[in-house]
Amino acid sequence: MSLWFGAFLWREDVVKRLSLAFLIVLVSVLALVSASTTALAAPAIEEPFSATFELTEMLSPERAWIDYEEGSMHIRGLVVRGLFTVGIVGQAEFVENINNNATHLDAQGKGVITVDGEEAYKVSFDITMELGVFSGTFVMDGIGSFKGIHITGTITPIDDTHSLFTGTKITTKP
Repeated sequence: MSLWFGAFLWREDVVKRLSLAFLIVLVSVLALVSASTTALAAPAIEEPFSATFELTEMLSPERAWIDYEEGSMHIRGLVVRGLFTVGIVGQAEFVENINNNATHLDAQGKGVITVDGEEAYKVSFDITMELGVFSGTFVMDGIGSFKGIHITGTITPIDDTHSLFTGTKITTKP
């Protein structure tokens, strides 16, 4: 066997060993980094949530029409404004889309809650009413200095202008 071929085999063996060592070190570093990030993250705080919404203004929708064939009314881009009190104290503005017939209403909306002049939460909701039985759900995600707050729950009407938002508030920010 020539000296060159022996040196080549030695290099190949060393490269394989170094590659294996590098792979082991890389996996170990990745495991430590992911474990330390998890260990350093603040624990999530879960607590009950409740807030009252008061409807203060409804603006004309972008579009509205009646489909006489299916017996339904459709509303798109209805702007609803109001105030939140108790669990959140601030102003809200939502844009809703509504479909309604004699036995069924469904509405979906998105909007923003502003607290002390700062946009605090992005909100989405889904409401249905079937034969007079109401159900509604919502999701609020904190933005800006409220980032790390996630609230989910149900919406219950109190009267024509007030609704109760109840659920769970999860805070993950430090």
